[in-house]
Amino acid sequence: MADAPPASGDTRADLTAILKDFAATVERVRGMALIGTCLAEEAHTPERLALLRERTVLPRRALLRHVLEQARDRGEIRPGADLEAAVSALLGPFYADYMAGHACRMGWAEGAVDIVLAGLRPTGR
Repeated sequence: MADAPPASGDTRADLTAILKDFAATVERVRGMALIGTCLAEEAHTPERLALLRERTVLPRRALLRHVLEQARDRGEIRPGADLEAAVSALLGPFYADYMAGHACRMGWAEGAVDIVLAGLRPTGR
């Protein structure tokens, strides 16, 4: 798994911390340019994109999924919820905002977490 901010046991806080750490890392290493280059060169050097996925994308997704699994085990998320889709929904706003020219919009991580958690709550809450 990727390095994670220390877990607090609070689902919202932990997911938000992971997303903010993700955004800071992407900005620090000019990650969007790296991602673009790997995607542009995929036809010629598919191993680059595979390496990026293996070392950065999949470990970060695993961190988010782990927090969601723990929340599900505590009953905060309904059983059978699609956690892979939830992980994509958590990360998606970062990429969408970047492409729209709103990179690191204030509160993006909190907003993404709130929307996703609202959709994952057990019925009747």
